Amino acid sequence: MSEQKKSTRSSFAEALVETGYKNEKIVTVAADSASRYGEFVKRFPERSFNVGIAEQTMIGVAAGLALSGKIPVVTSYANFLTFRAIEQVRVDIATEGLNVKLIGTDTGFSSAWLGFTHLALEDMAAVRAVPNIAIIDPSDAAEAYKATEAIFEYKGPVYMRLRGRKEEPLLPVAENNFEIGKGQILTEGGDVVIIACGGAVYDSLKAEEVLQSKGIHATVVNMSTIRPLDEELLMKLTSSIKHIVTVEHHNITGGLGSAVAEFLAENGHNVRLMRMGVKNRFGTAGSEEMLKKEFGLDSESLAVKVEKFLNNK
Repeated sequence: MSEQKKSTRSSFAEALVETGYKNEKIVTVAADSASRYGEFVKRFPERSFNVGIAEQTMIGVAAGLALSGKIPVVTSYANFLTFRAIEQVRVDIATEGLNVKLIGTDTGFSSAWLGFTHLALEDMAAVRAVPNIAIIDPSDAAEAYKATEAIFEYKGPVYMRLRGRKEEPLLPVAENNFEIGKGQILTEGGDVVIIACGGAVYDSLKAEEVLQSKGIHATVVNMSTIRPLDEELLMKLTSSIKHIVTVEHHNITGGLGSAVAEFLAENGHNVRLMRMGVKNRFGTAGSEEMLKKEFGLDSESLAVKVEKFLNNK
């Protein structure tokens, strides 16, 4: 695993500025959240708008800009964006398929000590319930940069999850291969498939190392796009490997685990599935390390649960 570290939030801001130079249609709308845009506001003040602490208004303004031919980007804490403004996202953006990019930050456990009001553990479920919106959860800062470039090539609404300011390890993800709707195999093994997204990819890779030391060989997949899901890759993997595990820093209802379970159930695959994530609980205050351990999503807990899952036949 790389010793280099960077936050997904800062990587997004850098990519936004670079893409902004190439595409003059890109504009930002903030709800007192302009700091998430990094240097964009300073470089392009005439393309930057701030409506104050009013997420619903932010969505309405973005919809109007999109109807005028612009490509608006909106951002806020993921919970505020997806719950406080979900009606506006549904009515103003999704129904018309407007080309608006929704960036929810501080997802998963990255809000840490701010507590359950800020811990975004149900945001994907809210957005997945609304048609027409692509959902992306980048695994690290390098992928967040590529994903930011990709969302501006994609025509239509996108919801992308980012973590907070904390720097994270860069993963062994090959360069220049991010594509919306495509998963990536990071390790290959014939005993179990571990499908993860976002920050859970790192922990899944660390768990794979523990499992390998015990003679268990896992295929780890970075499924950074939750919608559209890479169904072709799932078909391929489940044709030969019958133990599937999903891992996410999100509630197991409505997120990656639900998306995979729905696909497998509807396509009649004879596999065993274990969904790992937050189960019927709200978040609480604590460091990311504390919270991952509390919810059984640190690498050691993942390895133990996967081994037990394989042995429980």
